Amino acid sequence: MPRAKKSLGQNFLIDSNVIDQIIQYVKPDHQDVFLEIGPGKGAISEILIDKSKQVQAVELDDDLLKKLVILEDRGNFRVHKGNILEFNPKKIFDNKIRVIGNLPYNISTPILLWSFKFLDMFTDMHFMFQKEFGDRLFAKNNSKDYGRTSVITQYLTKPKYCFDIDPESFSPKPKVKSVFVKFEPVLGRSFDDPIAQMIQKVTRITFQHRRKMIGKSLENLLSKEKLEALDIDLKLRPENLSVQEYIKISESLI
Repeated sequence: MPRAKKSLGQNFLIDSNVIDQIIQYVKPDHQDVFLEIGPGKGAISEILIDKSKQVQAVELDDDLLKKLVILEDRGNFRVHKGNILEFNPKKIFDNKIRVIGNLPYNISTPILLWSFKFLDMFTDMHFMFQKEFGDRLFAKNNSKDYGRTSVITQYLTKPKYCFDIDPESFSPKPKVKSVFVKFEPVLGRSFDDPIAQMIQKVTRITFQHRRKMIGKSLENLLSKEKLEALDIDLKLRPENLSVQEYIKISESLI
């Protein structure tokens, strides 16, 4: 039986109750086509195969691939060897797909950003993250967890907290709790659109100095007149501004 590799950030989900809970939240349908990121030993894959039209998975670990390839005999499953960050779903899928994955803690941010680049293809995404990271994704302004990642995530998607997962549900057991999160893309928005690009620039500047008033942080980007025209309290700190206010600032810069 393949062992988890620390270098790949692997923690295999072994709790059948949690797997059942995940399936209840995802609600797979026989018309659904899934992309699974890092299927591991196939605990979720095997259920999705029975409950959906098709499952395609991306796995980097050669030892895990040996077992996963056997699942291809079921007819509606295929596994691709490779790094998800280099995977282009547009070369595989013609229509909308659903995405699911137990993401390695060490590359959660890059994978999330990768998913944002293909939002036009995704109906929804369901990911497991380290709880501390997951909490930042749906954090609201005026909270300590709120930051750059919160703003861009909530501009592009509607993140929804589903449930926490205890360390005992994984092997090897991580030192922290995990969280299961659902994302629904916001129609008409993309990672490459001008507002999204500007939000990234604005939040990089403002959150670089969290204790600095946003009026001071933005004075090199916007004239005094434009800043005043925003009708935003310029004495606020970056974490006090709502996503809508960051959108407003970004729109004024385009």
